Amino acid sequence: MVSSLNVIAHKEIGWDKKQPCTIEFNDNSEINRLTGAIKYRGGISSKYHKHSFALELDDNYSFSDLPEDDDWIINAGYIDKTFMRHKISYDLFREMNGQNVAAKSTYTSLYTDSIYQGLYLIMEEINGGMVGLDKADTMAMIFKDPPIFYEEKPRTVQDSNNFYQQKFPKIFRRDKSYYLEELHNFMFNSSDADFARRVDEWFDIQNVIDWHIMLLFSNNDDGLLKNFYLYKLNSETPFRFAIWDYDHSFGRDGDNELNMMERPVNIDRAILLTRLLSIAQTAYIPRLKRRWNELREDDIISVKNFEKHMQAIDKVIADELDRNFEKWPVDNDWYYDDNTYEQELNVMREYIRLRIPQLDEYFETLSY
Repeated sequence: MVSSLNVIAHKEIGWDKKQPCTIEFNDNSEINRLTGAIKYRGGISSKYHKHSFALELDDNYSFSDLPEDDDWIINAGYIDKTFMRHKISYDLFREMNGQNVAAKSTYTSLYTDSIYQGLYLIMEEINGGMVGLDKADTMAMIFKDPPIFYEEKPRTVQDSNNFYQQKFPKIFRRDKSYYLEELHNFMFNSSDADFARRVDEWFDIQNVIDWHIMLLFSNNDDGLLKNFYLYKLNSETPFRFAIWDYDHSFGRDGDNELNMMERPVNIDRAILLTRLLSIAQTAYIPRLKRRWNELREDDIISVKNFEKHMQAIDKVIADELDRNFEKWPVDNDWYYDDNTYEQELNVMREYIRLRIPQLDEYFETLSY
């Protein structure tokens, strides 16, 4: 049984500025009343009538045993009829390695001013506090979707005054653009010998390997150049990737088009992975293959484990689905087909049964 969350807005909710609100959260045992501010959020997903929200509470709070925080995402999950792709991807990435960062989440029935809005996913917001940055260290930093894998700078970016989308520290306090320029120059212009010698100084390669495998496993092509956070905990640690926005995965593209590996993720678009795979001195391929075999042997990447995650989520959300799809029908024009929830679960099952053997073969034959 999912919780319920009622947003009582004191002003009309908008897109640009958070508006004051009161939250009534019922976790099926008691109602907690919280105060904060809320706004709509989303890029491409903003075109859907069912909107996601960014919520900032006045005080830290734990929704359904999630870690306490004051910054939360209330995700509509509109384009994914299973409501599972985000959560399974994040949970699997953390399951791979305790140091991997991805949002923890819980399901809720959302109301605004007591009017039902559908089934939602409350997710941690990825920020400096959530990933554990040492904020006193001048080399701690975090970026969202930084365009580091483009050889030429894109002509359009979200914020021309914050090209790399620096989230911490605030760019007006300490601009870290120079450091990503150095990183970009290293990836594109270093010699093969220098790249092999210094890549471990720039990146946590174990984390890169898990990110790489997650991209291949989910077939999330959008996750290659964006849909990740790049962060550095302090001056002693290299960059790591935290994954984000994985509803375009496991049999679907970002616009909801069916993709049963007709369009595989193109790893060659990321210069970091291209060079790691092509320069033998990095020893990346043996490590990558060994890691795949570990994840298979540990039953983390398996049909059985994926099905276990699906069944656990289904138990939680099953009773809420009829209400959600009555409000947001499965045959809306935004969808490529009229698949029901059950049919969409079967898409994911079919995809997993197809993809794992493909990757077993790929890693078996992968070499320099």
